[in-house]
Amino acid sequence: MRKIGQIFRFLIPVIALVALVVFMTGAGRRERATVEKNKAVVMRKLEAWNTGNMAIADEVYASDIVRHADTVPEGIIRGRDALKQYIMACRTAWPDFHGTALDVVAQGDKVVVRWKITGTFTGQVEGWPAPNGKETVFECLEMYRLAGGKIVEDWYYGQDTYVWYQMGLKLVPAK
Repeated sequence: MRKIGQIFRFLIPVIALVALVVFMTGAGRRERATVEKNKAVVMRKLEAWNTGNMAIADEVYASDIVRHADTVPEGIIRGRDALKQYIMACRTAWPDFHGTALDVVAQGDKVVVRWKITGTFTGQVEGWPAPNGKETVFECLEMYRLAGGKIVEDWYYGQDTYVWYQMGLKLVPAK
């Protein structure tokens, strides 16, 4: 009887340790799977921008998406419909708009991408400068927060002054 008691005293902590390792391994796999799914959603988002297919935008953006971008007068775009209008304005200005992911980093519910954007500035958009027919090339960084398999928030940081210069705008010092 004493020997059985000794065996159990030894086995119980071993079994607990094995169970903990199995649990932690599974949790790590689930975390990696979520991160990979989030990266796939962000890459799918690029397809909406590259093709203008707004059905994809409906699929990847939450209805209450918030986009922080200093390229819009208010500095923020609220809601999927407003964001879709912005995407279509960009695709009108640059009908051959094409984004390519250069770097992708993800952790938890966040994905950060460094993009290269190209397009020929040929389309007229109200409130924008007249198109000059020149190719525009720039890089930007975006950070996305995802929940429920959709992008719920994003932060855009681009080479805006460089883009404006390529669009034909010139910065003039204030007098």
